[in-house]
Amino acid sequence: MRLVITSDCHGKLQEAELPAGDILILAGDVFANRSAIPERDAYFQLNEMHELDAFCGALPYAQVLLIAGNHDWLFEVDKLAYRQLQHITYLQDSGIEIDGVKFYGSPHQPWFYDWAFNLPRKGKELAHYWSLIPEDTEVLITHGPPYGILDRPFGIQDHVGCELLLQRVSVVQPRVHAFGHIHGSYGQEKVGNTLFVNASLCNETYKATNPPIVVDID
Repeated sequence: MRLVITSDCHGKLQEAELPAGDILILAGDVFANRSAIPERDAYFQLNEMHELDAFCGALPYAQVLLIAGNHDWLFEVDKLAYRQLQHITYLQDSGIEIDGVKFYGSPHQPWFYDWAFNLPRKGKELAHYWSLIPEDTEVLITHGPPYGILDRPFGIQDHVGCELLLQRVSVVQPRVHAFGHIHGSYGQEKVGNTLFVNASLCNETYKATNPPIVVDID
């Protein structure tokens, strides 16, 4: 099975050169933002969602999996909006099995400039959501990275990933952990049994410069 992984498109997925594969994974921040008002952004993003759904429906992938990110106000403001998707499978603290491979997706991340799906760092709510990740998950999709892995913004030495997510991933040990959120740490890193993939399409200046990352799994 060939996974094509990208994230942090910010309304620019159509600018990406999407390689051939079986499953397209969109790890959050798929929509653009037009204002500083969540409800207004959600209104515009609803239209973008329909356009994205039609675009993905024309792509030659067997499945398209999507989670929300901190810029995707639509899915936090309108919790049922995903039901309008026809060609995309939306995962929010939920999973799907495809050809025997178990996927699980979650949008949450530690507090980050008061955006969508923000929760207090090291808090009980984050611990709860990470506890829901099944231990037999093979491909984990979160918006943010685990602490210490591909989680440094450009020009900053501090790690900004989630400590509690790292703890859970260390237990689950998925074969692949896909995420984005931190544009400046685009790339791949193998730690133990897990291949970590920061697949941010946009760079720090929100230009769609980073190609989607292809991962083959047996």
